[in-house]
Formats: sequence, structure tokens, C-alpha cells
Amino acid sequence: MAFDCPALEHLDLLVGFIRTAYASTTERLVPLLEQHQITYDLLWTLFKPNTLAHTKCFGTGQPRCVRYECGEEKITKAGVKYFHVNARYLDFDGNVFGETSSEHAIEKFRGVKQIAALEVFPLKFHPSEERVRAHLTTSGRKFLSMRGVRLYEYKGKAFYIEKGQVVELFVKSRVVIDAAYFREENPNYARPSIEGSDKGSTWIYIDLDEVDRELSSSAKGNGMDPSEVKGDDLLVCSPTVPGFSLDDNRWGEC
Repeated sequence: MAFDCPALEHLDLLVGFIRTAYASTTERLVPLLEQHQITYDLLWTLFKPNTLAHTKCFGTGQPRCVRYECGEEKITKAGVKYFHVNARYLDFDGNVFGETSSEHAIEKFRGVKQIAALEVFPLKFHPSEERVRAHLTTSGRKFLSMRGVRLYEYKGKAFYIEKGQVVELFVKSRVVIDAAYFREENPNYARPSIEGSDKGSTWIYIDLDEVDRELSSSAKGNGMDPSEVKGDDLLVCSPTVPGFSLDDNRWGEC
């Protein structure tokens, strides 16, 4: 569709206004980004919708990626200000494969901070981006291969949530992977919530009055065929699967 001259003039006027209005922001931002640094008040400039964002699995501490959706400043019940990030990733609840939500927080800080030191940040700022991409691509393929009911001999880290705390354990056992049965046996299982915590940016407490949506809601079907997942979508697959350790007689995330 061709634009008429008045429309182009209006667009040019809008672009000019934006450049003028945000000139001081741009002047501050460009030198910071050149050094891969940022200030708290400029966090919003880092992210665009669907940006691949690097963070860590709250249970294992291993790297993972999510897709940024939106962000805004919030305040915890303890009065701590933070930049709240809503994001999405791919998960399988035993019946549906699709997107589900996750929440992340960057506690307010003073002065300048390295972008890669933030709790969540655009993947392109990671100093070892290619290595992380390779790792998460392999992880994503492994996750997709483990849908349905599977039995594995497992040796490694696992964790579960108990009384609002992440409890780590080392598993050396046969493990049954079964997301559907996990949800049946653990209907109230929820991942840590940001709200209700007073421990800063590495919060691992659950607000029992407002259970985190991340696990309490099922994956939303979006017509995606797991066999067709490739490229960057592999990076945002869940970093864990729910499993039952036969030796430990316990459900957890592996």
C-alpha cells in the first residue's frame, strides 16, 4: 500500500519528535552500550518484544533463555524496587506443547552495571554467546526427545520446591519422566514467585496468596509441532523435566 504525501509528512514529523524527545536518552545510552554497561533507569531500552534473554534456572543455576515479552518497575511487599520482566518459553505439560510464562527480576541498583551481570539480559550481550547457544541448542533437542513417558538411568542434579524453598538433591537412580502424572500428583506445585520476597534479586520464595503462574498454568497450545522446533526456538525450551526418582521415592525437576 502506497503512502500519500500527507501520511509521509506526518510520519516524518513523528520520527523527528521521537528523536528530539529522546535525544538526551540516546546521548547517555550509546556510550554505555559500547562498554556493554547499563544504568537501572535505562533497563527498559535493552529489551524489545521477543528478544532472546539470558538468565539462569533457579533450581540448578545453569544457563537458560527465554523470550522477553514486557517489563515494568514494581515494588515488593518489603518495599524493594525492581524491574519486573515477563517472558515466555516452551514447555510440555504432558498433554500440550506450547508457550508458558516466566517472571524475572532485576533489583534496583545504583550507578553503572555490566549488562552480563544482570539477572536477565539480552543474549547478544553474553561474552560467550556462541557457546551458550550451542549448549542450549543441545539442551533443547534433549528436552524435545524426552516428551511423553520415559525411563532413564539418571545421575546428576535435581531439585524440588518444599515450603517455598528450592531443595537441591543429587540423584543416582532410575527416573521416570512423566509430565502429565507429575501434574496429577503435584497439582499445587509452583515455582518461586517474585512477590512476597524480601531477599533481593535472587528470590526463591513463594507467595502462597498469589501462586506463580509459571507452573500453576499449563502450556498454551499455539499450533507448534514439536518435531518442527528449530533455530532459536530450541534455545527457549524448558531446561528441566519433571521426573520421579525410584530410589529416592520423590518427584523433582531434573
